[in-house]
Amino acid sequence: MANEIRGIMIPVAEDRRVLLPNAIIAEVVSYKELTEIKSSPPWLLGNFDWRGFSIPVVCYDTLISGKRSDSHKNTGRVAVIKALGDIEKMPYFAIVVNGVPKLQLVTQGDLQVHEAEDGDSNAIASKVTIQEEMSEIPNIRFLEHVLEVAMPKKSA
Repeated sequence: MANEIRGIMIPVAEDRRVLLPNAIIAEVVSYKELTEIKSSPPWLLGNFDWRGFSIPVVCYDTLISGKRSDSHKNTGRVAVIKALGDIEKMPYFAIVVNGVPKLQLVTQGDLQVHEAEDGDSNAIASKVTIQEEMSEIPNIRFLEHVLEVAMPKKSA
């Protein structure tokens, strides 16, 4: 079908899923250890090595809810996302996966967009329902911005 987009529905908490275009997902991988980032906010869990890159790992659920989540300890998997902004500084980042991501073909008729609610985080670009499943479309540029602010500056 010409008007479909291939997306990936990623569970990030028991009751929260994000929908991203397939093209922005580099890979879903397991990690063994995270390198701690000193003085980082609770949603920035650390870095892990992936294909020669040090990738910052975001707990999206903690970022949105403001409540610390230990869901990342259960799965040990992340979705590596291709950055849209300054790829020289940060070509990739990752979000914690809490479950099994699934391919989601999206057509305009399948997608029901919901109005933003007061108190919604700037990290949420949109809330949508697809085949009776509520999902959030993350604001990737906002995620990149908060990561840039939270990451320690490298010395020259």
